[in-house]
Order: sequence, then C-alpha cells, then structure tokens
Amino acid sequence: MNESIVKDKEKIELEKLSMDKKFSRVATIRLIVFLTAVVLISIGLGKKNLLIVGGGALLILVFIYLVRYHSVINDRINALSAKAKVVDRYIMRYSGTWKGFKDDGSEFMTHDDTMSYDLDLLGKNSLYQMITIAHTNMGRKKLADSLSLKTDHVSEMEKRYEAISELTGKDSFLVDFEASSERILEKRELEQKRRLDLDEETDKSEIEEADEKTVTGFPVWMYPLMVLVPVVNIVVMVLVLMGTLEPSKILLTFIGGVIITWLPLGLHEKLKAPIGMYGPAANDYYKMLRLISEEEFSSEILGELKGKVADRDGSLRAIKKMDRIATLSNISYNPIVHIVLAGFFGWDFYISKLAADWTKKHSGVFEESTDIISDFEELGSLAVLSMVRETIKPKLSNELKFDVEEICHPLLSPDTVVSNSAKLDNKLTIITGSNMSGKTTFLRTLAINLVLSYTGAGVCAKSFKAPFVKIFTSMRVMDDVAGGISTFYAEILRIKDMAQYVSENHELPAFCLIDEIFKGTNSADRIVGAEQALKKLSAGNAMVVVSTHDFELCELKTVDGSPADNYHFEEYYENDELKFDYTIKDGRCTTRNAMAILKMAGLVQN
Repeated sequence: MNESIVKDKEKIELEKLSMDKKFSRVATIRLIVFLTAVVLISIGLGKKNLLIVGGGALLILVFIYLVRYHSVINDRINALSAKAKVVDRYIMRYSGTWKGFKDDGSEFMTHDDTMSYDLDLLGKNSLYQMITIAHTNMGRKKLADSLSLKTDHVSEMEKRYEAISELTGKDSFLVDFEASSERILEKRELEQKRRLDLDEETDKSEIEEADEKTVTGFPVWMYPLMVLVPVVNIVVMVLVLMGTLEPSKILLTFIGGVIITWLPLGLHEKLKAPIGMYGPAANDYYKMLRLISEEEFSSEILGELKGKVADRDGSLRAIKKMDRIATLSNISYNPIVHIVLAGFFGWDFYISKLAADWTKKHSGVFEESTDIISDFEELGSLAVLSMVRETIKPKLSNELKFDVEEICHPLLSPDTVVSNSAKLDNKLTIITGSNMSGKTTFLRTLAINLVLSYTGAGVCAKSFKAPFVKIFTSMRVMDDVAGGISTFYAEILRIKDMAQYVSENHELPAFCLIDEIFKGTNSADRIVGAEQALKKLSAGNAMVVVSTHDFELCELKTVDGSPADNYHFEEYYENDELKFDYTIKDGRCTTRNAMAILKMAGLVQN
C-alpha cells in the first residue's frame, strides 16, 4: 500500500475540519448582512433617504457575494469529502473490504457473457468492482468492455502497459482525478433530484407546451422583457425616493416583475437545460482536463491524450464559461434570493440568454471532453490494481504453454492469498483434489490474470509466461427453468461452443477451462461423456484444463495417445481439524475429504 495515500487522508481530514468552521462563520455573517440590508432599505424607503437605501442595496450586493463565497466553500468541502472517499477506497482495496463498493458493472453483463460471470470480471465481488475509478458512463463502459475482452487491445498491449505502469506511479494524480470524476456523478444525481422536485412544484402543462416548440436560440420577444423588469423597478424606486409615488408601488412593480419573469417558466427551463446537464459538473470537468494538461507524461498513449486536451484549449474556455454561468444560476437556488432577483432584475431572462448563447457556440464540447476523460478512467482503473497488489509485466507469445511462478488471484487479500507455480504445456491437464482445496480458484487465477495481460495491465505473479488464446470457461453453470434448460444441458451447450470453435480450426488456439465437468449427471454417464468431450477438445488447436473428482479421468489420453498431465490439491489434518494449504502439486490426488466435511456439518455421526 502506498504510504502517501494514507498521509493524504490525514491532510484531507485536517483541511475539511478547517473548511467546516469557515462554512459556519460565513453562514452566520451572510444572515446578519441580509437582515441588516432589509432593515436599512425599509428605513430608507420610509424616510425617503437615498443614502440609507443605497447602503442597504450595497449590503444586498455583499450578501450576493457571500452567497457565492459560501457556495465555493461548500464546493471545496464536498470536493474534500469526495477525495476522502477515494482514499478510503484505496485502503479498502488493499484490506479486502472493497466488496461493498456501489458500482460493480452488473449492467454491462450480457446473458451470453459467461466468461465474465465465471471469472468474476463483472458483477458482484468482481474485478471491475474492485478496481474501477470510472464515474462517467463512457468510462464505465470502456472499462467493462476491456475486462470482458469485448474490446481487443492485443495489438496495443505494449503501449497500454507503458501507459498503465506510468499511471501506477502517479497516485496523487489518480486520487485528484477520481475525486473530480466522482463529483460529476454526485452533482448530476443532485441536479436530477432538484429538477424532479421542481417539476412537481411547477405547472407541467406549461413546461410540456414549451417543450413542444423547437427552441433554437434566445427568443427575440424576451429581449424587451429582460430590459423592462429592472428598468421599471429602478424608475419606481427613484420616484418613491423623490416623493412622487407611494412606497407601496415598489411592492407592486416587484410582484409584476416576478410574474413577467416566471410566466414563461417552461421556456426558461428548456433554455437552461444545458446548465442542468453540464453546469453542476463543469468545474470538475475543467479540473480533470487541467490535471491532464498540467501533468507530465512520457508514455505514448497518455502523451497523445494530453495532446488532445491541448488541441482543445477552446473547449477548456467553453467549459469554464459554463461553470461561471452555472455559478450565477446557482445563486438563485435559494428561494428567497430567487424571488428577489426575479422580481427586481428579471434574473431568469439573463440566465436563459447566457445558456442559449453558450449552447449555440459550444454544443458538443462536453461529449468530446468525456471521450478523453473516459480513456483516463479506463487506463487509471487498470493502474489501480498495481497500486494495491504486487504485479509484474506478463510475457506473451504464440507458443501454447503456460509457465507461471507464484501466481495469485487479484481479488484475494494479499495478506491471506496463497500463490502457486505451475507449467502447463500439454493439450490436456487434469486437476483433481479435495473439496474446497483450491482447484476452482486456481483455474480462475490463471484465467483472470490472462485477461489482465490482454488488457495491457500488470498480472499478480512473480513470473507469467502465457500464450495468445481464445478463452472459454465452464464453471458457474446454471439451469434455466423458464427456458427448460437443466444444469447438465447448460454445461453441454458451453462445451459445445468450445468444440465448435476448435473444429473450425481458428488460428488463435482455444483455452478451455472446465470446472467439475458434467457434475450435473450420474457418475457413469459423467465419466464416459467427459472422456469423449475432452478427447474431442484436445484433438484440435486447443489447451484444455479440467478439474474433477473422478479419478478415472486421470488415466485419460488424447486422440494421439499422449497421456494427460495431472496436478492436484489436497487437505491435511492438524489436531483433528481439516485444513488446506491451497498449493498445487504434481500428480493425481490420493485423498478424499467429503465425509470429514459432512461430519463437520453434523450430518454424519462418527
């Protein structure tokens, strides 16, 4: 675990404590200023004293500034909270308590993606869940597609490994980058909630009527109204101070200003839609792009991505402009402030005008920026693994054999995981062993590290030499009651897919991993069926590794007469307790432990 990440957490907590105190102080000052301004304006209007009214108006401006400043402090507190969450997740990844992370990539799993399900690439307790730092939808999908091998990165593995390795050494960059990325998600959820609440409070028929019309820019008829509201209010106030009008007229013009401003509410919402969509996260987009543009990268891929940001300097300015527009819009989130601004200044007209002009000039800038950000999210997620696990660069070749030393499963805690070493160079390998001894975990360990190597990431091993293959798995085979498919038949369909691929003589060899072959049928049929299936698979351009309790399969020979290689896992007893060392050994298993496990469960008497 990188010690600098732990130290970052301490610094974050101290700064957040300081900002919390400042937040409370500014809130108190803001309230005092507002009340004082109201009192001064009331007294000034009553006495018709322009100086007192001016003082009150000045305090209103101070109040608006304090509202903005208070928002900046709140945003910093939220940013620190997001950063603290990011640091906590790194610590949880190392300790093995990451399985409660919200995003597990389940939505990207398809019914036919059995490999992702079998190898825990996506879904609950998956590799995706442990390593993801992606919070944009595009970044999340790119990571899911990489881990499930839907996106082929083999041709650029070397470049990707260089980029991922470079990001591994930039923990501060990744923490700051993810913190901003997470804020995008949080702000988007808050904005969606705000808009839902707004829809419940407003006249939906008016909004729907506005939505039926195509709005291509700021309507011409709105220009006179946005000038009329503030001008009338100023004229009436001057006349009141001159004694020409009664003070009550100010209230009337104020109410009129509110009505005029809010009458086209649906149209305002439509014009301001880009603010709701991009505004809350604009500052975070800007921060991420600035982080990228200011960081030094030596790898080719990261250098090219940084170059794209530099080429889009206009995009940075556009995003910053949206942030300023959103800041002005956010001032009116306070209902009292909103009414005052709408009644006296026609505030919504000006925000709508700014939003319409921005949309006309900069439409699409966030989509372009998200493409760059999502690439960093995907590569950064893969770099996370090397930050919380010991990894090395895999060596891949076209030679159909595995030679791995001290290989570990990346999802198991480094404090408890048991590493294994093995050489697989036969067409058929049989792994036998006791229940719970580690057979299935070893199959998954091989395959998940192989997947990581194809994405360009590091693998959890001391040495990892592997071939380029097409991975097939048959592990967590489930029945389909609605579809009328039993577990046994579902497994047959899996193995049929393997056999079909092998029979088509693809240039890329098949790597077939089968756990407890044909466990869904009786022992006699299982052994005969397994023998035939394994001979068929190993006869082609394939490497087959199968785990089984059927010792009869240990004597199996391939079609060309070559005997299968045998490995096994076993248990041992210590003080009458059943234990496992989870270490792969040469040869076939010679022990059984089913009865011991049944006795431990109290289902069999001594």
